[in-house]
Amino acid sequence: MSPIYAVSLALLIATAALAVWRGGPWERATAAILVVTWAGTTLAPFDGSAPPWVAIGLDGATMLFLLYLTVYSRRRWTIWATAFQFLLMANHLAFVRFSQLEQWAYVTAYYVWGDAVLLSLACGILWRSRAPAATAVGKAGPTD
Repeated sequence: MSPIYAVSLALLIATAALAVWRGGPWERATAAILVVTWAGTTLAPFDGSAPPWVAIGLDGATMLFLLYLTVYSRRRWTIWATAFQFLLMANHLAFVRFSQLEQWAYVTAYYVWGDAVLLSLACGILWRSRAPAATAVGKAGPTD
């Protein structure tokens, strides 16, 4: 197992656990989608000479889901997650168009953008958990 794969897998597990523990319904759904996408792309064959169409399809569906969240959830982290997922898709499309690209660069960029999506979700979960307490204090106001 390569180090970048191990770090990304640990980040996925930690983020999914955080979403189950402290996340709302949007965060839990996103974590579930990311786990399914990760499993699908890991189990799909990748030979390095042909585009990984299964991974492209799963990542494209994930991008559409994140785009839906960005439009309807009104959470700030979704904008960042969608942007990083878009860059991940651009990475796929660059490999499809220029298949002679170095494979290590393609795979490394894939994990970097995927980790950025996971970090966006983790930040959204952590910021969400603090927001209700700050709002409750702000609504109470001074007791003069």
